[in-house]
Amino acid sequence: MSRILDHARRELDEFGPVKFNIMRVIEESGVSKSSVYHHFGGRDGVISAVEVQRLIDERMANNALLAQILASVNSGEECLDVIEAGLRAASNATGRKNRSHRIAIVAAAQHIPVLTESLAQESRIADIALTEMLNGARDRGLINPTESVEDIARYMATMFIGRSALDTFESEEFDAAWIRMSMSVLRGFLQPSPSKKS
Repeated sequence: MSRILDHARRELDEFGPVKFNIMRVIEESGVSKSSVYHHFGGRDGVISAVEVQRLIDERMANNALLAQILASVNSGEECLDVIEAGLRAASNATGRKNRSHRIAIVAAAQHIPVLTESLAQESRIADIALTEMLNGARDRGLINPTESVEDIARYMATMFIGRSALDTFESEEFDAAWIRMSMSVLRGFLQPSPSKKS
């Protein structure tokens, strides 16, 4: 499967989804046509699998950046400031496009079992990474969670997908309200420590 995905990614990067040629991918990867169709269901399944892998790579990179930033904060309030800055940064057209793309991948994967499992595994890995970050913040006395850290991490992951429901409105006002309310919910769950006075 990894050989197929490597060649499919190159094909997609070079030719895009419209001119994507599954037969060229099969020939270049040296994998049998029946194996490709068995694992991915065909051309659209292969394209979706590449997109799932990109989604996984993006989420892992975002988690690594978040971990690096959170390691440098000194209070729970700063933790929440970092989260809020991330939410605000995703308020633009690129953020809306990324969420729309993610929803399309999740929808396509529902009909391709191997992609469904890949997404589930990606979610588990990302949830573990976020849980470790929150546990680190708790251990440093930056937050005092009111719920299990694992449950909060899963909730936070679903927030970003749920935000896409507002994207169709393209309303700065709706988005600002969503951020404000999301931060209130997270503040209640995380119970941040106050900022330290200089």
